[in-house]
Amino acid sequence: MKSQKRIIIIGSAIPENKTRPLQLTAESKDGKAYIRIIGRIANWNANNSNDFQKKIDELLKTHTEADVYINTMGGDVFEAIEMNNVLKGFEKVIITVGALAASSGTFFTSSYYTKVYPTTQLMIHKPSVGGGGNEDELANKLKLAQNATKKLVDIYSKKTGKTKKQIETLLNSGDYWMSAEEALKEGFVDEIIKEEGQVSAEDVTILEACGAPILPKATIQKTNQKQEQIMNREELIAFLGLEANATDAEIKAAQKAMKVDALKQRQADADAADVEANADAKKVETLVNKGVADKKFTADEAPTYTELATANYEATEKAINAMPSKPKLSADLNGGKGGDNTIEASRKDWTLDDYLEKDPEAYEKMKSEKPEQAEALEAAYFGDK
Repeated sequence: MKSQKRIIIIGSAIPENKTRPLQLTAESKDGKAYIRIIGRIANWNANNSNDFQKKIDELLKTHTEADVYINTMGGDVFEAIEMNNVLKGFEKVIITVGALAASSGTFFTSSYYTKVYPTTQLMIHKPSVGGGGNEDELANKLKLAQNATKKLVDIYSKKTGKTKKQIETLLNSGDYWMSAEEALKEGFVDEIIKEEGQVSAEDVTILEACGAPILPKATIQKTNQKQEQIMNREELIAFLGLEANATDAEIKAAQKAMKVDALKQRQADADAADVEANADAKKVETLVNKGVADKKFTADEAPTYTELATANYEATEKAINAMPSKPKLSADLNGGKGGDNTIEASRKDWTLDDYLEKDPEAYEKMKSEKPEQAEALEAAYFGDK
């Protein structure tokens, strides 16, 4: 009998007799609702969106604000969306992420103000489907995956301010991992908490299983209890998109490949950022050098325009282009309104810039003794009529 891949949508539904680590808690403290979503999001036991709704409904009777702590590798995308909808009953929600917010877990981080620890990692990717079926069944699964992807693109675009095309590019790269700093820079989170977060051995296990490119060291260990395996074999096989009868060697190879791909993606992103930064710097340099050459401003003023162009190139370029050029001293300086306004032969082509750079004392003396000559020099430099 031919083997088949299991059907999943960012996660899987496992029979209730399987041990599952999902934890959903909700309690009242100091006038706020405190909610914890830990583990894999799925609908295989009481801890699903329906049960979550009941708990939140009770809190909504007396609370308007909620602090939500999440530490999840994701799971069923539609369960995550529904849980997220339940939270919208509060007027204010603040999300704090533990070690990981991956896959469908990022629906929460993209919907509310989100804080992360320095060791937090985020991962986004396209929803996955697997399994066999006839052509109609496969078409339906494809449509389901496309709808889920569209929802992801919409919510990520709204959170980050990126265009939908930019989000699609990120998702097309496969599993896109972000450190806390990267997630903040990309706009997926809003704040990095200064204090270090607690990373459990289980957190490290799940990060490794998911192919995280960087594995933090566990800061807390379980005592007097055997460490639980967060992602069991069946679920891990589904997550990696392998056949249901995959061997241990195939699982390890897929995990390694996922991690290598993530590292390559991070390096490619870093290289692209460097290229873009260098190109931007060269563009600014060219603009400022041209401004000096065109006598829009002096070389001494160039650093100011460099700083302005680095912060807002388009506005600075527009401002520089609108500035009048400051022409060199012309023959007009050889004739003026009476008096001795001639310039010695060696300085007959000097501009105001030349005097300021080469002999400022002579310029000050000129203003005192030959004001008309100084005025002509300034008029020529600043383009006055």
